[in-house]
Amino acid sequence: MSVDEEKLTEFQKELYELSAKYILPNRPDSLYMVCGVLLKTCIEMYASVLSDEEIAKILRSAEQSIPMLKEKIQRAFKDLTLH
Repeated sequence: MSVDEEKLTEFQKELYELSAKYILPNRPDSLYMVCGVLLKTCIEMYASVLSDEEIAKILRSAEQSIPMLKEKIQRAFKDLTLH
C-alpha cells in the first residue's frame, strides 16, 4: 500500500470512528442523519471548486460504484461475524 493509500485508509478509519459517536443503537435514523451530513459536506466541498456538471459527473460515478461497495462491506461484515 502506498503512502497516499495508507493516509486515505487512516482518514476513512477516522471518519468511521467519528461517525460512530453519532450513530445510536436501534436508531437507523441516526445512521441516515450521519450519512446525509457526510454527503452534504462532500457536495459543499466539491461545490467550492467544481462546476455543477463536474459535481454531477462525480455523483454519477459514485452511483455506479454502489454494487461494488455494497459487496465489499458485506464481505467485511461477514468476516467480522465469523471471527
